Amino acid sequence: MTALLPRLRPPPGPVSGRWGFAVGDTIAGLVRAPRPVARVIRLLDNFGGLVISDQSVEFDGDAVDWSDVQSIETHSLVGYLLSGALSKQANRLPLPWFPGRRLLLDVASDTALTALVATVGNAAAAVLDVRIPAEVNYRGTLRNRTLTAGVLATVLLADPAVRAALVETARAHGVTVRRADDDALDAAERRVRWLKDR
Repeated sequence: MTALLPRLRPPPGPVSGRWGFAVGDTIAGLVRAPRPVARVIRLLDNFGGLVISDQSVEFDGDAVDWSDVQSIETHSLVGYLLSGALSKQANRLPLPWFPGRRLLLDVASDTALTALVATVGNAAAAVLDVRIPAEVNYRGTLRNRTLTAGVLATVLLADPAVRAALVETARAHGVTVRRADDDALDAAERRVRWLKDR
């Protein structure tokens, strides 16, 4: 991934045309399969990817037109990776469902984040302060919806050039980019303060 990123980085400024990295697109490009086979291979984009274009934004195979986007919320990279992205990825994998799976994932991610914040404290403040545009709020057919990044899209958004490309493209389309109200890392910091007070 590190070797590929310099070639994959979007140019500075808003994206014109199409830029992206997705599992299916990459495999289809490497294999050079016939068009019908490549179309089937591109279904693997559902397991991870990020595409930014002048028409839409896409996380993990789900795209939203810029004209429908209302706002983009930024989250702490570490907090989101251990909570929202992990939860979304688990829901996309063909794993058997069992009662309480979501609760188990939530408790595990909350515990891991709380332990991380309690142990690293100010030593890793630079890493913990990295914020990524991970949630796209948009108008759906009947109600407002949110498009969320999976693990691969989150890792790609960790790169400053990719982050800047998404934010600048959103702003070029008149979309507000703001800090999320319910950031997982903020909640972990509150839990650590509560534990220290006890």
